[in-house]
Amino acid sequence: MAKQFLKRKVTQAVIVLVACFMLIQLIRPSLDNPPVTGDLQAPPEVKSILQRACYDCHSNETKLAWFDKPAPAYWLVAAHVKEGRYLLNFSHWDSLTIDQQKGKLFESLNQIVFKEMAPRQYTTFHKDARVSEEEVKVLRKYLASLATPKLADSAMIRSAGDQYAKWTASAGRPSDVPPELNGIAYLPDYRDWQPISSTERWDNGTLRVITGNPTAVKAIREGHTDPWPDGTAFAKIAWKGLLRPTGEIMPGEFLQVEFMIKDKSKYAGTDGWGWGRWKGMQLKPYGKDASFATECTHCHQPMHDHDFVFTSPVYWKGRAGAGADTTAFDPLEWKVITSMVDKSKRTMVILYGNDAAVNAARKGQAEVYPAGSELALVTWAQKEDEHWYGANVPDSIVSIERFRTGEAPGAKLTQERITYLTGLKASVTP
Repeated sequence: MAKQFLKRKVTQAVIVLVACFMLIQLIRPSLDNPPVTGDLQAPPEVKSILQRACYDCHSNETKLAWFDKPAPAYWLVAAHVKEGRYLLNFSHWDSLTIDQQKGKLFESLNQIVFKEMAPRQYTTFHKDARVSEEEVKVLRKYLASLATPKLADSAMIRSAGDQYAKWTASAGRPSDVPPELNGIAYLPDYRDWQPISSTERWDNGTLRVITGNPTAVKAIREGHTDPWPDGTAFAKIAWKGLLRPTGEIMPGEFLQVEFMIKDKSKYAGTDGWGWGRWKGMQLKPYGKDASFATECTHCHQPMHDHDFVFTSPVYWKGRAGAGADTTAFDPLEWKVITSMVDKSKRTMVILYGNDAAVNAARKGQAEVYPAGSELALVTWAQKEDEHWYGANVPDSIVSIERFRTGEAPGAKLTQERITYLTGLKASVTP
C-alpha cells in the first residue's frame, strides 16, 4: 500500500513537472535577427575567429544550438544575447567611428585574454566560443597593425595650441558643470589631487595621468588597496598624444576626465564604484542615459579580483634609481604639471611641481617661474601594462631631476636642462 502511494505521488510529481516545462515554453522573450547594416571588415584569419567565437552573442547573426532553445535555457541565452548586442554588435559596425571600432576591438581582445569573454558558463556548452592562445596571437598582431603611431601634423599642433591659449587665459575653474546622467557630480578638485600613475594608451593614441584623492593616497601608503576603502576617488585625465620626430609624445588636446568613486553600499549595483566621464573643454557628461555605467563595469570586469581597478599605484619612495635624491623632498606630495613618453628611450615622465610652480604653469608662466617654485622631473622605464593589451605603464625609476628657482646651473642640472624643464607647458586640465 505504501509503495503504491509513493508511486502515485512520484507519477503526479512527474506529470506536474512535465506540465510546467511545457507551459514555460510558451514564455519566449523576443530574440530575432534584425538586418545587418554594416559588418566588420577584417582579414579572413581574424574575421573567422570573431565570427566563430563572438557573433552568436555580438551580432544579428545569432545561431542557437538545440540545447539553447528550450526554456529556461532560452531565457538565459536571450538575456545574454541582448546584453551582448548592446555592448558590441558587429552587425552595426558602420554606426561606429573608426576610433570607436578600434576601441571595441581592443576591449574585446582584453576581455578574451582575461577569460571574461565568453563567460565560462557559456563556453562550457558552447566550445566554439573558446579562443586559443594561437588565435589570441593572431588577434594581437592584427590590432597592433591598427595602432601604428603617426607624427603630429600642423592641424593637431595648432588645435592643441589654441586650446592651451584659451585655458591659460581663462579665469578660475569651470562653473556649473552638469552632473553625470547617473547623478554623480563633477569633482573640480581632481587636478589638485596627487598623481599616482600614468599610462600611454598606444591603442588609441592618448596619454593619461591618474590622480587620487587623499583617501586613495592614504590607502596606497598603508597598503590598503585591495579592496580600496570607501571614499576613494580616482580621476583619469586623457589627452590626445602628439608624437614628435624626436620620439617624444607630448600631451595635446584635453579629451576627457573620468572618475571612479568607491562606496560599496551606494554603488552596489555597479560593482561598488560610482562612474562618471566628462568630455572636452565643455565638460559634457558622457552617455545618453544612466545606463552608460554598464560600459564602465563591463570594461573593468577583468579586474574583479583587484576591486575592478586597473591602475597599479606608482609610489616611488624607496624605489629610486642611482643619483636620485629621496630624502630632501617627495614629489608625490606635489601636483602634476605635465607628462610625456619618449618612444626612442622607452621611458615615461611626469613633471611635478609645488603649489607656486603649478599655479604659474597653469597660467602659462612656466618659462619664468616665480620665486619659491620647485620642479621635479621623474623618469620611469616603461613596461607593457599587464592589465591591458594596448597600453604601457611606468616600471622602475630611472632618474629624478630637481630644480628650484634662483638655483644656478651645476653638474647635475645644466642650463640646457633647466631651460628644457622650465619650457615644458602644463597639460590642459579644465
